[in-house]
Amino acid sequence: MPYEDLFNLKGNPFRLTPAVSSDEIFWAGFPGIKQQFETRIKRAMKIPNSSLVLNWGEYGSGKTHAARYFGKRETLASLAEQVGMPVPFFTFITLPKGKNPIDDFYTSIIDKIDIQGLREMFAEDLNELNAYIDGIGDNNYVNAVLKAIFNDEVDLPFLRRYLYQSTTASENKALADVDIMRAISSDTDYSKIISGLFSCITFKKKYYSTIILWIDEFEDIAIMTKVNGDKTNSFLREIIDNTPNNLLIYLNLTQSALFNIEDLGEYISEAVKSRIKDRINFEIPKREETLEYIRELLGYYRVDPVADGRINYFPFDEGLLNQLLQDLNNSSLRGINESLGLLLDLGELDNLSPITRDYYDANKSEILGDWKG
Repeated sequence: MPYEDLFNLKGNPFRLTPAVSSDEIFWAGFPGIKQQFETRIKRAMKIPNSSLVLNWGEYGSGKTHAARYFGKRETLASLAEQVGMPVPFFTFITLPKGKNPIDDFYTSIIDKIDIQGLREMFAEDLNELNAYIDGIGDNNYVNAVLKAIFNDEVDLPFLRRYLYQSTTASENKALADVDIMRAISSDTDYSKIISGLFSCITFKKKYYSTIILWIDEFEDIAIMTKVNGDKTNSFLREIIDNTPNNLLIYLNLTQSALFNIEDLGEYISEAVKSRIKDRINFEIPKREETLEYIRELLGYYRVDPVADGRINYFPFDEGLLNQLLQDLNNSSLRGINESLGLLLDLGELDNLSPITRDYYDANKSEILGDWKG
C-alpha cells in the first residue's frame, strides 16, 4: 500500500539520502539554531564586511542539512526580502582532500560559476565594473582575467578551458588582445582570481548582496599532510583578506576523535582563527527538541493534515517515540532519522499502520542493531 494511504505521508520524511527536489528540503524544529543562521545571513546582506562562522557538532547533527536548507533559492529570497536586499550568491563545496587541495578548491568554486549568466546580468554595467576591477587590485594579470570573465567578446568555451588550465601555451596567445599574457600558475593566482570574482559579483550589491561560501567536512584538514594543511589555511586566509566586503564563509566542523574544539588551534592557523566571528553549536538534542522536530517534519510531509483527526506523531505514537529515544540514548539526529525511517519502511513492508510500541519492540534488534537491542 502506498505511503499516502498507509501513513498519510507523501514519502518517508526520515530518509538519509539527499533530497532530489529543493521542495523536499525542510527545516524542522530547532528554532534557536535556525534563528542564528537567519540573523547572520541577514546581517551579511546588509553590512558590507566579511565574516567567518564555525558550525560545530557531532557527525549527523544537521550541519550539512543546514547548508542545503540555507542554500535554497526560496530560503535566501525570503531572507533577502525581509531586509530589502538582493539575494546572496551561494556556493557549497566539500573540503578538498586530494594531493593538490588548492587546485581542487579553486576548481570547485569555478565549477559553480555561471559565466554566461554573469555576463548577461552585468552587461549594462561593464564599463563601470572594469573601472571597479582596476581599483580593487594592483595585479594587472588578475585584473585582465576578471575583465575577460565579464567580457562577452571573449569566447566563453575557450575562457572556461583557460580557467581550468586546459589550454596550451600556444593557444593562450589568443588572449593577448585582452592583456592576458600567461597561464594561471600559482596558489596566489587562484586566491586572487576567486576573491576578485567574489568582489565583482557583489559589485554595488546590485544583483547579489553577499557571497555565502559554505565549506563542508572542514575537520578533514586534520588528516591532511602538514604542507597541505598549511596551504589550505593560507588559501582561506587570502580569500578572506582579498575579499574584505560581502563575504560570509561557513565552515562545517564535525567533532571526532581527531578533532575537538580544543584542538582548533592545532589545525586552523591563528590568522584564520582570528577571523572567526561566531560559532553555531549543533548539540545533541533534548527529548522535547527531538519530539518537536519529529512532529514538524511529519506535518510537512502529511498529505492531509487533519485526516481522521490523526495525532501529531501519526503513524507513530508518543509512547513508542519515548521508548525509542530512551533506547537510542543521546543519539544524533542522523541516528534518530535512520531508526524512524527504517521503522516506516518495515511498517510499509508489513502493511501496518499505525506503528505501535509492540511492533517496535518486536523489531528492536533490526532497528537498533543487536549490540543495542
